[in-house]
Amino acid sequence: MDEGSNAGGLPKKFAALGKLTKIESALRAAIESSRVPAVETRKLLKSSSSNQVKNTAVYQFMCNLFEEIGLGKLEITKKENFYMVFQAKDNPVSNLYNDISGKKTCYIISDALADFFVEDLNIPSETTESNCVNEGDEHCVFRVEMQPLAVYRIALDTTDEKIIKHIKDETDVDDILSQLGLIKPEFDYRLDTLKNYHIIRDDLTLTKIGQTYYKYGKSVIDDEDEDFEPPWKTMSMISGKIADSSSFAEALSRGFQEETSEEEIKDGEVVNLAKEADKSKSFAQLVSKTLQNKDKNKE
Repeated sequence: MDEGSNAGGLPKKFAALGKLTKIESALRAAIESSRVPAVETRKLLKSSSSNQVKNTAVYQFMCNLFEEIGLGKLEITKKENFYMVFQAKDNPVSNLYNDISGKKTCYIISDALADFFVEDLNIPSETTESNCVNEGDEHCVFRVEMQPLAVYRIALDTTDEKIIKHIKDETDVDDILSQLGLIKPEFDYRLDTLKNYHIIRDDLTLTKIGQTYYKYGKSVIDDEDEDFEPPWKTMSMISGKIADSSSFAEALSRGFQEETSEEEIKDGEVVNLAKEADKSKSFAQLVSKTLQNKDKNKE
């Protein structure tokens, strides 16, 4: 085995893992501070196309946040009722693994999207990387699958529920407008949303899904309970937390590298550490494993 190649590869692994731990730390700090009011999430869910999504404050905030964390430029390419597809161009995470081919490597972005949808949008979701540049694709692509029941309960508000009830009761359209105090354009927009989510038919009757929603569904939160600021109003505070977290992670990474110099590592340890780095999902996990192994050796 070429000892020089192993030793030479170690600093590179440390540098890459150090960058990853900075991203992971920044991600945790960002997600903890970025809860989005349901009224804003509804605008995202009620968008019927990716172009409409791009006009929402939630989407613009998410893109800015991910770029500040260090995950590069994110762009939505498809929006359906229960899933969204995102594309990452010039993905800095994939660049950290550019010596790996034939594998998907951008789990951090998948985790970030899942955390944002689950923790900040309150939508149970699963995210998978369907395409990756390190697997030979043009761009890294991520698909976010959202739980349908959660989507219904956030996308539809109490006014939508009242419209559903009136339609079930076969109330005349003019009476619905009068009783709910709606103008025709808003009413038509809400009808389009209910049709898009297969709650009502074109003839203003309830579908089976609509009947089930009427019986069991209910909006997650009342509009009047949404009394906190959206995170883009406090972006400077979130940016500060991201910066502090990244600085701490960088100091941890540098300190660990200084304490574990190449001269102090024996040939066998280099090989073992390289193997552990390949199996570890984060720099923090690698540090933990290495320290545990040192403690065992002392015993």
